[in-house]
Amino acid sequence: MSTFRHPGLAEPRTKEEWRRYRDSRPPTRPAMPSYQQYRKLSEEDREDFDEDRDAFHSALVLVDTAQVKRLHYLMKRRMKANARRAAGGRAGIVLDGPPTVGKSTLAKLFGARHENRLRRRHPERFADHYETGGMLIDYTPVVYLSIPARATPKDLSVLLADYLGMVLRGKATQTDITNQVLTVLADVGTELVIIDDVHFLDLSAREGRVVNDHLKYIANETAATFVYTGVELKKSGLFLEGQTSSRATQTSGRNTRHAVTKFGCRTEADKTEWAMTVKALEEGLVLFRHKPGQLVKQSPYLYDRTGGSICALTDLIRESAVEAVMSEEEAITRKLMDRIEISEYAEATYREVLKQRRKPAARPKKAAS
Repeated sequence: MSTFRHPGLAEPRTKEEWRRYRDSRPPTRPAMPSYQQYRKLSEEDREDFDEDRDAFHSALVLVDTAQVKRLHYLMKRRMKANARRAAGGRAGIVLDGPPTVGKSTLAKLFGARHENRLRRRHPERFADHYETGGMLIDYTPVVYLSIPARATPKDLSVLLADYLGMVLRGKATQTDITNQVLTVLADVGTELVIIDDVHFLDLSAREGRVVNDHLKYIANETAATFVYTGVELKKSGLFLEGQTSSRATQTSGRNTRHAVTKFGCRTEADKTEWAMTVKALEEGLVLFRHKPGQLVKQSPYLYDRTGGSICALTDLIRESAVEAVMSEEEAITRKLMDRIEISEYAEATYREVLKQRRKPAARPKKAAS
């Protein structure tokens, strides 16, 4: 009998949606019968079993790569260093890198793990009627914001208010909203604020300084560690006063920038780490004809297909696994993966790789006689 399956989680926009993300668990790995037993199932039972496998493949395992472990360690250390710091601006973390390297997933995963540690150590804070200072509060240690395009400072304050479930007056000014938000952040015990896709803030030459001043003010007045993620932030208005200026902002003086990169392929260590990541993902497959190590042998091909992007790799393996079930091939082969199209960015990168390989090798010049 098939059970109800919760739909995929959207990007959290409120504390309630964040908690659903925090508490979400991947589907249980289906117990595999023999292939002969599987073929003897009724059509309906086989369809239900395949649906369970598709759900498991869709979730796919999260791999703690060396980069994830390193950055989580640094973020945890920064939070510990900030924990009892005197009032004023706390040092934050900026995760900067190209698209599809997993910055958002890395930051959200850190936030969820941090909150779960708090829940284990201080379960009373998560009770429905938690009281502190003579006031009932809805304990909210982690705030997560995903920034929409061209967001202004006021938009940022409104997003914070919406996340916290605040009711705003119709004619509230930016200052009014910000001050109310700061009061609530203090009351509910927020200690980590993740601002995702910060490159979508208006960081133009005209607005860059205004945005930076607003971020500085919120960070100064909040006893929390801030983590920002974004694309090409080093040269953006987040770190410079306007994108055409060379004057560093106070944001750059307060925060440590860490580059989040794609996997490399030049050294043996690079190749080993990539192969181990592929292996970890391959171990999450529930297919009848797929032999362990088949994907690891295709590591060079998988690198070419994805350009070393963890997002593109998981997309390719996820959809290939679903195709292997739907097509009844029951194994992920090179031929099957060639049928799968992933992001246009990844496909364009792969086309360029193939184009470069088709170029004839340059002929050596003849020595002068």
